[in-house]
Amino acid sequence: MFILTEIAWVVERSFSWITRYRRLNTIVERTKEHLVVFVQIAFISILSRRLRRFDTQAGSA
Repeated sequence: MFILTEIAWVVERSFSWITRYRRLNTIVERTKEHLVVFVQIAFISILSRRLRRFDTQAGSA
């Protein structure tokens, strides 16, 4: 199976970001819905921090 290098890199980077969340390193959730919600919360947190940093840099330029 052929996977584009750019897509594989994005997936690997996303998994790397998510490993910073201790709760997601070991799956102890009762249901898969709980796990999905915690992954969504983690990505919302990651992206909001990146947007805030981007906004700060754009404002200072």
